[in-house]
Amino acid sequence: MRKFNNPLPVQTDGLLRISADQRPSPYNPDPYVLKFNGEYYAYATSRNGVAVMHAKDMTSWTYLGYAYQEEGRSDYWAPAVFYDNGLFYLYVSSVPSGEDDAHYQFMRVAVSERPEGPFEYRKTLFDTFSIDAHVVRDADGGLVLFYSTNETYGIDSHRAGTVILADRLLDPFTPEGKPKLIVRPTLNEEIFAKNRFGDGRDWHTIEGAFHLRRGGRHYVMYSGNAFTSPYYYIGYSTAPHEEGRSITELAWTKFPDEDTYEPLLRQNDRVEGVGHNSVAKAPNNVDDWVVYHGREVEQTTEEQGGQGERRQMRMDPLLWNGNRMWVPGPTYDEKPAPGLPAFRDLFDRADSAEIGIGEGWTTAGGDWLVRDGELLQGSQTGIARAYVDASYPHALFELNVRWERSHMGGLYGAVMLYGDDRGMIEMLFDVGKRTIGLYETVRGIRMPALTAEVPRGFRFDAYHQLMIRAAGRTLRVELDGVEVLGGNIYAPVSRYGLAAHYTSARYDGIALTGTLSFLESGASAFARLASPVSGQWSAEGDRLSGLPAEGKAGIVIRNPFPAADSYCRFELTGSRPEVSLTLETPTGRTRGIAVPGGALSEGGTVHLRHEEGVLQIWAGSTLVLSEPAEGDFSALTVSSGGKLTIGALEWTALGS
Repeated sequence: MRKFNNPLPVQTDGLLRISADQRPSPYNPDPYVLKFNGEYYAYATSRNGVAVMHAKDMTSWTYLGYAYQEEGRSDYWAPAVFYDNGLFYLYVSSVPSGEDDAHYQFMRVAVSERPEGPFEYRKTLFDTFSIDAHVVRDADGGLVLFYSTNETYGIDSHRAGTVILADRLLDPFTPEGKPKLIVRPTLNEEIFAKNRFGDGRDWHTIEGAFHLRRGGRHYVMYSGNAFTSPYYYIGYSTAPHEEGRSITELAWTKFPDEDTYEPLLRQNDRVEGVGHNSVAKAPNNVDDWVVYHGREVEQTTEEQGGQGERRQMRMDPLLWNGNRMWVPGPTYDEKPAPGLPAFRDLFDRADSAEIGIGEGWTTAGGDWLVRDGELLQGSQTGIARAYVDASYPHALFELNVRWERSHMGGLYGAVMLYGDDRGMIEMLFDVGKRTIGLYETVRGIRMPALTAEVPRGFRFDAYHQLMIRAAGRTLRVELDGVEVLGGNIYAPVSRYGLAAHYTSARYDGIALTGTLSFLESGASAFARLASPVSGQWSAEGDRLSGLPAEGKAGIVIRNPFPAADSYCRFELTGSRPEVSLTLETPTGRTRGIAVPGGALSEGGTVHLRHEEGVLQIWAGSTLVLSEPAEGDFSALTVSSGGKLTIGALEWTALGS
């Protein structure tokens, strides 16, 4: 089992050639993590420039130096990077050199063709104090900018302070100019400075926005109070998704409500000043991790040498209890590291010379070479395919791909086999028609294609991410984080791979993880795997419901993956639901493990993690079991004395 410790170690060996005044600080406040082509880049606040770090597994980080510096400016605050259509956009606030007033921090945008930079300045977005950018895609594929400013609530008579706004972007450099208030101060725990102006008004701070969507809800995480204070903390606001409405138009409410202080992350006896986070997917593309900064308590007093910047990059898993976020942290002892996929290829061969595709692949046609950290299919004759040897019937398949320009156009993407001779389905970009499409062949018969137009200005010669989710006979495809295609297919997928028709293309960051989720595939997909024990069960949307049969309803769901190591989470509603887990040993014996019903009174979330012979079970946010367990947990039994609903059930095969 891979492990890690907070704070995250960062190697600086590569910076020895850089003069001392140009080296980034050993500390890394306000970490923003970008995942690109399967690798990770973290950007941090620094006085002399934007510091950038790199990792392949989220745990082993290396400083690369400064991603952005601009002559005549200093104090580069809270950088955030957004990748779009071949370019990286860096949003950061800074002041003119020698300026002591932090309120001259104006947000600027710089651009690079590489995630590590160097970035070049392009535009200043605002002519007033503006910090903490986060750019995301809206439901319609457009862009939204979250940021913090003082103008909206700076003159409030009751709770003056910094707030979070959101505005649509006409392009990466141009806000629409119609900002909407997203999160405002409502709590005394958000006070930055008491009686700041001498007129009795306290100044509050809400900053560090980070947006994410899960199922039918949107979330904006934020930091409250002062980053210099031990009581700096992370909270979040939430809003239900509404079709046809922008993120900026939703009705946002703090969790659990506007008047209750219930932080997601706050200080403990070892870590303080916890805040300003981003969220990144683990290498397995399933698990979310909160990356934030914090100070070690014993290093903050003057006697112990704690003067100056002490904030270090840390991370903990983002888990869920129903629609509630849950982060078991801030941690400081050894913990399981972010999960790897069952198969991953970054094409980062040590030898820079051209070599073959390598282990873990089977090719069928084409000319496949690894060159400069990418996989190149170089032939423009015939149809080329390369298949991943690992496979799952329910899986998340990531590929990052770009077209090699040609006057003949391009047809390239992914391929999935049904097994035996039953056929295949291909997901292909068509450069000439400017489409992305699903092309299904069943027993030699080509079915009608399902296509969608790519966005205006789409660059086929730039890297784009495809995320393909297969769940039985259901397939869904995301392009750069936006779902574009989906539907039922003829049969479950048995092989995943890459395809190019009479076209050269480059691939990077290939990952395959066995995973199945109600949130992503619908309850009906999971219902086909379930065996009712008692009750009347029905599947609708993302929920599986069972009505009482003589006071109880039960269902058994078997582990859909052949690997013994796997992770499962599921939500329950009902009257004191009871959960039992069946372990099957190599000798054929079974062992039942019960989760106390009292721990799940009126429902809750159960998390199960079985890795390398250790089984852990959480009920809600309470660890109820952690012990060695031989064999595989192959069946899950749930029963309830009243109406029982299982929602958002997810099951993932842990990677090697």
